[in-house]
Amino acid sequence: MKNLKHIAAAGCSLLLLTQCATQDEVQNLQRQLRAVNQRVEDVRNNTVGQMQKRQASSVNKLDQVEDETQRIRSSIEENSSQNAQFRDQVNQSIARLQTSVDSSKSSQEAKIAELNQKISVLEEKLAMVNENFSKAQQERIAEAEKKAQAAAQKAEAAKQKAAQASATASQPVPSPPAPQASGTTGVIKVSPDSKKTKVAAATPAAPEPAKGKDQPAAAPAKQAAAPAEKPAPEKNPTEKTPSPSSDSFTSGMNQFKDKKYKDAYKSFEQSLSANPNGSQAAKSLYYMGESLYNQGEYDLAILDYQKVISNHGKDSLAPSALLKQGMSFEKLTDHETAKIIYKKLINDYGGSSEASQAKERLGKL
Repeated sequence: MKNLKHIAAAGCSLLLLTQCATQDEVQNLQRQLRAVNQRVEDVRNNTVGQMQKRQASSVNKLDQVEDETQRIRSSIEENSSQNAQFRDQVNQSIARLQTSVDSSKSSQEAKIAELNQKISVLEEKLAMVNENFSKAQQERIAEAEKKAQAAAQKAEAAKQKAAQASATASQPVPSPPAPQASGTTGVIKVSPDSKKTKVAAATPAAPEPAKGKDQPAAAPAKQAAAPAEKPAPEKNPTEKTPSPSSDSFTSGMNQFKDKKYKDAYKSFEQSLSANPNGSQAAKSLYYMGESLYNQGEYDLAILDYQKVISNHGKDSLAPSALLKQGMSFEKLTDHETAKIIYKKLINDYGGSSEASQAKERLGKL
């Protein structure tokens, strides 16, 4: 625009000059005008063309920018939709997970309640077993005390009887009384002969004189002292006599091997009553339980096994008693109690062979 203003000003000045200028000046002005026009044309060709090219390039770049912007906008919209879908999926997954957690929690609570109920039932059963065991133990202790008292009384009576027999045998036999005139049935002669008494035959009684009706008849004369009893043979002080508890235990083991379980139980019970705190007490109790177990009386066998566990926990038969107690509960179809006993056996006697058997049986329940 500035160039056009310059050209117009030059034209006006040329008209003014043509009126007062000379021919030479006019020609000079014409040459200058042509030079200016040429410059204007060059400027138009160069500058305007470059500007147009630049403008075209700028337009192309703007188109590219618009295309890129459109692509970015499309990508953003696509990402937004994908994010929305992902958010919906996440929300759905969270809802499903929450539902699953709630259902699992409710089922776990139900299982826990069921387990607590089973535990309470087992505790009641254990309390009943302990109560029955204590009652049976008290009854058996009372029975054993009665038997012991009876045996002591019998022993004391036998001792007194033996002392009396010994005293009677050591005393001299008294001389016979003088013969009576009448009213005696006969004469009795007693003579000692190696601590034995011999009695002579009685002579026939002499007839008595008649008496009045109101007078009672004479009583027959008393006989001499009864023959003395033979003293018991003296025992050798060096001779050892087997204790009744060991004899009962040995016979019980023989009867148990012969499968005479009822007789074996009685023998073991006698052995335990004779020596309740002896070295064979745990064995007697254990084989009492074994005798009951082999007879199918599993509930009673459990009580005898419990005595071994409670009173002889450090004995080598305690793990076997626990194992057989669990097997007895299995026989009674009380598998939950059997599991508890097997777990106790594994915890208390983990290195024993009975613990290995308990693990096998526990895996099958």
